[in-house]
Amino acid sequence: MFVNRVGEAISAMWVKYEYLPRAALLTSSDRYICGGLGGFNAIDLKRLESDQQQLPTPIFLGFSLSGTEVKQGEEYDGRVLLEHSITSTQEITLSYKQNFFGIQFSALNYVNPTQTYYRYRLEGLDESWREISTADGMGRVNYTNLSPGTYVFKVCATNNSRKWGDQYAQIKITITAPFWKTPVAFFAYFLFFSLVIYLVSYNWSRRNKEKMQRTQKEELDQLKFRFFTNISHELRTPLTLILTPLDSVIKKVEDTPIKTQLEGIRQNTNNLLKLVNQLLDFRKLEMKGEKINLSSCDIGEFVQAISLSFRELIAHKNITFDCLVEPEDIHVFVDSDKLYKIINNLLSNAYKFTPQGGHIGLYVKLIQENDVPQICFEVSDTGCGIPERELPHIFTRFYQMDNQPGQNTGSGIGLHLVQEYVQLHNGTVSVKSQIGKGSQFTVCIPTNLHPVDKESKEVQEQKNTHGLRILIVEDNEEFLRFLTNELSDQYMVITATNGRKGLEQIAQYTPDLIISDLMMPEMNGIELCQHVKRTIDTSHIPFILLTARSSEDVQIEAYEAGADVYISKPFNMDILQLRIQHLIEQQEKRKMLFKKALIVNPESVTTTPVDEVLIKRALECIEKNMSNPSYSVDQFSKDMCMERTGLYRKLVAISGQPPTAFIRSIRLKRSTQLLEQGLSVSEVADLVGFGTTSYFSKCFQEEYGLKPSLYLSK
Repeated sequence: MFVNRVGEAISAMWVKYEYLPRAALLTSSDRYICGGLGGFNAIDLKRLESDQQQLPTPIFLGFSLSGTEVKQGEEYDGRVLLEHSITSTQEITLSYKQNFFGIQFSALNYVNPTQTYYRYRLEGLDESWREISTADGMGRVNYTNLSPGTYVFKVCATNNSRKWGDQYAQIKITITAPFWKTPVAFFAYFLFFSLVIYLVSYNWSRRNKEKMQRTQKEELDQLKFRFFTNISHELRTPLTLILTPLDSVIKKVEDTPIKTQLEGIRQNTNNLLKLVNQLLDFRKLEMKGEKINLSSCDIGEFVQAISLSFRELIAHKNITFDCLVEPEDIHVFVDSDKLYKIINNLLSNAYKFTPQGGHIGLYVKLIQENDVPQICFEVSDTGCGIPERELPHIFTRFYQMDNQPGQNTGSGIGLHLVQEYVQLHNGTVSVKSQIGKGSQFTVCIPTNLHPVDKESKEVQEQKNTHGLRILIVEDNEEFLRFLTNELSDQYMVITATNGRKGLEQIAQYTPDLIISDLMMPEMNGIELCQHVKRTIDTSHIPFILLTARSSEDVQIEAYEAGADVYISKPFNMDILQLRIQHLIEQQEKRKMLFKKALIVNPESVTTTPVDEVLIKRALECIEKNMSNPSYSVDQFSKDMCMERTGLYRKLVAISGQPPTAFIRSIRLKRSTQLLEQGLSVSEVADLVGFGTTSYFSKCFQEEYGLKPSLYLSK
């Protein structure tokens, strides 16, 4: 630096003076003396150093957007950016789209512009100062894609002395945020998300509350349901015991007043029995046990029979009754029992709410609805009517209207049964009512219903169901129908009327459980049980024997025949269902025991000697071929002297596994014993017939959840 400065001074004087070579002296007082033809010159170096001046503070000369110069007073994107010259501008405001800009500045170094140096910084972006030098003394800086915010651009200059002063020029640049990033927008976002959270929380809370209310209502309904059901079962027997001797007494009594009173008692007892039966029908509906049994019905005769009994009921109340069927000759397929209950319920309600001197009508007609012919039953009355607000709820179970007189309050299940029975017929039920004028109920049932052949229906259900199949063998048709209705809501029920037909059903369907009566024609229950338990294909099927004979000799004979459960008639239906459930659960437990046991004990996974012998023989066949990887199911079936299909059904019934899985399971169980003896994984794989170590490891891990190499450590 020193040499440069001295050189500059000498060069300046060389024009005027000529100096001699080696005529120079640097004194101790920092004076540099040069001798020449005209004498000598002295240069005070201290003074020269102090005379060096700093460059002035830079000024801003230009501002550009995306490479285009911004001029004073001109609009850019609809707004003037520079109201004054850039040299006197202190702040520039840009939009978020104008974030590509450049700044031009100069220190006005006209003497030696190439020796001009700048240091600049954009506060808000640059963490430190940056330095540049230019060939023409002009400084230029560009910034691209800046985020919205406030920035301050600062710049200072110096010459080749590289001494930076404290003076710098600055300009404030503000890039405004888009409207969606403004504080107002964020506040709106906050309000929006707060509202969403509130609505979600409110909706969740409301749904939970409604769910809790529904649960409480359902629990209350279930309490009512269980109470009604239990009471119905308790009342049915004593009511029957009242009616039976009462009929005998009425026939013997000749005193007319007493006979009239007794007939009144019988009428009310019959009404109570009908209510009990209605409650039991309701129970079947709730348990999804009701099915429709279609048969041809002469509607004219059917309705006339109902109207005759109803006329007797309303005779003492001075109520007029009209019954009209148009046309008279109507034959359709319906469930006569359920249709009777539908019309009887509607007529009973009409009678209950129609005052003396009123009118009740039953009208039947054919209509076309959506190109489908339908038969409609219309029951009208001139009773008290139903409030409009109550109409949407009257078919809801246990619902009772507020305007009912105390003596007319019902149980709230009659109209619910009507609706359910109508829906079983694929029909509709509607109601119109006016307070003080009466009500009109209309039931419409399509006339294109047809019964399905019973046998083909059972076969179709057999193909489509994945539930358990139960065979009921009973020669009493009424009792057989009762058992079928009680069990069909949980199981697929197959029926037979004697042991011989039962064997045919077993061969065709292979049931999961058999319930049989003891005394039957052709083949009784003992003989059927012996045949089932001694036949290899059926010996695993649980067998329940029902009989009215409760002597110990009969029980011994039943258990000797192989029966799993012996139940004496009469019995509680709940007990029978529990016995069925327990037998099925025991079967499943034996299957789980077989799967988990490392050493298979045939006695623990079978219930009959026949099955025990079969499992022992199966184990022996697999043991003989333990190391043979090509031992197939076909060869296994031949060794067992059984057809492949029969062996498949048998092993699945006992162990829960088909033959292929059964063989693999026995091999894996043996592999655990060999591993415990210290053999290597590859040796064990060969000994148990898996062929390759990788396949053995894969099967072992699928069965036990870990690799063979880790088995002993676990």
